[in-house]
Amino acid sequence: MQYKTVLAYLDPDERTQARLDFSLTLAGRFDAHLIGLYSPFAPDSRAYFTVAGGAPYYSEYCDVRRGQQAAAEESFHHALRRVGMDGEWIAFDFYAEQPIVRRSRHADVLVAGQANPDDNTASLRRRFLEHVVMTSGRPVLVLPYAGALRATCEAIVIAWDGSREAARAVHDAMPLLETAKRVTVLHIDTSNSSQTPMPGTGISDIDLLLASHAVNVDFAQDFSDSDETAGETLISWVAKNGCDFIVAGAYGHPQWRERLLGGVTLSLLESATVPVLLSH
Repeated sequence: MQYKTVLAYLDPDERTQARLDFSLTLAGRFDAHLIGLYSPFAPDSRAYFTVAGGAPYYSEYCDVRRGQQAAAEESFHHALRRVGMDGEWIAFDFYAEQPIVRRSRHADVLVAGQANPDDNTASLRRRFLEHVVMTSGRPVLVLPYAGALRATCEAIVIAWDGSREAARAVHDAMPLLETAKRVTVLHIDTSNSSQTPMPGTGISDIDLLLASHAVNVDFAQDFSDSDETAGETLISWVAKNGCDFIVAGAYGHPQWRERLLGGVTLSLLESATVPVLLSH
């Protein structure tokens, strides 16, 4: 299995270049077609006209946006020339949630960036990611907002709970799993018990599936006080065990529950320190 089309979401964010470099490496690894889809996080233009004298500020804002888009496009094509790769540039001059969802359905994987908590659009960006993960029907590869980005994906951990979402994530990540040096299936036990490891999670079946793809895995288990803290436990385990990539199902619980109480998906979207492939 291979990825044949990689869709990279680009915007004026300071991490866009790192996101592009990661996407280039990923696409080059599989000889895939790279699409750069650009759109800023733009406010509703009507907001500038509700206050007297607001129109000139909106015009100035549009000029800034056009300059940012032109610079991003030049950077995209320069990066392609640098590595000798063909690619495609698509740009929208408005908030691109729906266009990105539509275009991602024709790609093998979408690369996007985690929201920086210091950004004043952080809440908007997280909601955007949630919507894309839930509605695109494709795996979304979310890159952390800080730190160096490596597209090696050599030590992968699968967050496994036997759910439909986790199973889909494993299948969506198979091109990466087949080429990884180390793959660990990790189960986070939230039952507050130390009984037989990983009961009822179909761990033997996932072992057989991965073996049929020539993926050699080991298995691990960790414990969390509750579902709400399982995400923190997962992130901590990844850091302690030197993993550089996470594969996880997204929103096995209802979205409202995670927003209210927390959970694995929310923790990964906000706090993961390595790239995460999420599937719903």
